[in-house]
Amino acid sequence: MNSSRSSAGAYVLGHSDPEVQRLENQARFIGDLTEEILRRAGLASGMRVLDLGCGAGDVSFLAASFVGPNGSVLGIDQAPGVIDKARERTRHAGLANVRFEVASVADFEAAEPVDAIVGRLILLHLPDPVATLRRLAERAGAGTLFVFHEMDMSTARSVPESPLCTQGLHWIRETFRRAGVETDMGSKLYSTFRSAGLPGPKMLLSARFEGGPDSFAYQYMAEVLRTLLPLAERFGVASADEIGIDTLASRLRDEIVALDGIMQPPAFVGAWTRVA
Repeated sequence: MNSSRSSAGAYVLGHSDPEVQRLENQARFIGDLTEEILRRAGLASGMRVLDLGCGAGDVSFLAASFVGPNGSVLGIDQAPGVIDKARERTRHAGLANVRFEVASVADFEAAEPVDAIVGRLILLHLPDPVATLRRLAERAGAGTLFVFHEMDMSTARSVPESPLCTQGLHWIRETFRRAGVETDMGSKLYSTFRSAGLPGPKMLLSARFEGGPDSFAYQYMAEVLRTLLPLAERFGVASADEIGIDTLASRLRDEIVALDGIMQPPAFVGAWTRVA
């Protein structure tokens, strides 16, 4: 969930407090989808797990629930402030089997062997995800599990079509594209794994379908656009006046409800395999 495809590897959404909160909100919204991928992949009691681009720790905490007190989870992220937040959450939760380090995913060297390497919304931001996975695979022991959960932004839609939803999705995709983010990383996981020398993964696509006045989906889109707004303006994708961010969620809700329709946020693709 964290870092850009620029050579500097900077996460294009930044690490402000509102962005960290947005990531926590997003984690609650899609957490069950990631949990299912980790379960299907075979994360189990006693495993040692490395979480790449851990952010504030949400996937690390999910992994910890699978590996239990006899296992361990190390989350790494390049943003010190975000790692501080993850450590604070770990202390609050009383988790003794989870720790976090400030480190760059692109060149991280694990000091100890791991049984599983996981990541969510991280490969889409890396400058060379194949090279990163290849380096990790070459250093991993036989049987090491690789599990990644990425999105396909092009799958997002509304039914019946909501003009505001369609416009908002265009703003999001186009801003990410111009920032160098791979907007359909989920569909590229198979070729990315294979190009990195890993066996072809098993894969699963899952998505939320949201309707009615109380869905978080409207706020979900608005929060992404709020963070992206400076980039959208810089790239000439849309102006603040066009987006109208302060009322976007309510206008989107009203339009979807009036259509008696649904929103499908971007679908997620999980992929998992083991080093031969």
